[in-house]
Amino acid sequence: MFNKFVYTLLFLGSLLLTSHASEISAPAKIFASGNNKFVLPIFVENFYRKYPGARVVIEYGASGDLANSIMNDVAYDIFLSANMTYPQNIYRAGKAVYPPKEYAKGSLILLIPADNAFSQKKLKVLKNTNIKHITVANKKTAPYGMATLDVLKNSKLWNSVKDKIRYSTDISTVITNVIWYDDAGFLSKSAIHSLPMAYSKKGINWIEVDQNLYNPIIQGYVVSKEGSENINAKRFIEYLLSDEGREIYKQFGYK
Repeated sequence: MFNKFVYTLLFLGSLLLTSHASEISAPAKIFASGNNKFVLPIFVENFYRKYPGARVVIEYGASGDLANSIMNDVAYDIFLSANMTYPQNIYRAGKAVYPPKEYAKGSLILLIPADNAFSQKKLKVLKNTNIKHITVANKKTAPYGMATLDVLKNSKLWNSVKDKIRYSTDISTVITNVIWYDDAGFLSKSAIHSLPMAYSKKGINWIEVDQNLYNPIIQGYVVSKEGSENINAKRFIEYLLSDEGREIYKQFGYK
């Protein structure tokens, strides 16, 4: 009788430990907009330092494409969007447990091949005949692409440069086109940290675009029901909103 009681307790304890271990080991599946590609590797490195047992899996893409996947029932835990609109749509569709919350405010930069007169020309450099193309993130799926078109229209440059524009589905392509094909390109400010040294000098290769020329790029996140129950996702959000997490984003050019 006593041995049976002890065995039962050991069995129940084993179940609890197995369940807890499973919860701890289940990685949080994070969908992240392309501009996060530059900051999240450093962010996750520090996150793991704080939570050594935590695990996350990150899939990058245009915010609109990731949102479409979620709408089509692709499983996720956390969605880090480049705007508030896509997370809001996901919440309204019943695929997030609470309304979107802001985690960062993005900044837009213009990147071009080396030009010593860049600081004087500013956005007007786009009219230069040596710049054959301007690479812009896809306006249909990328908030930074939408912001870029606002900049060109509000700066009265649209009619002069619209025939130069070519759209990219990946933010990395913008960098590639500038470095290898002498394009101009619009990027999130966070991308500066991934540029070769030869392309990282402010005023020669890039300028920060006047934020009065585009609507604020407020980046929001949502969490799925599964994510709200995943310990790794909970810890990730906790770190994202902590002073330490916000400081990392700030170092990468976010407000």
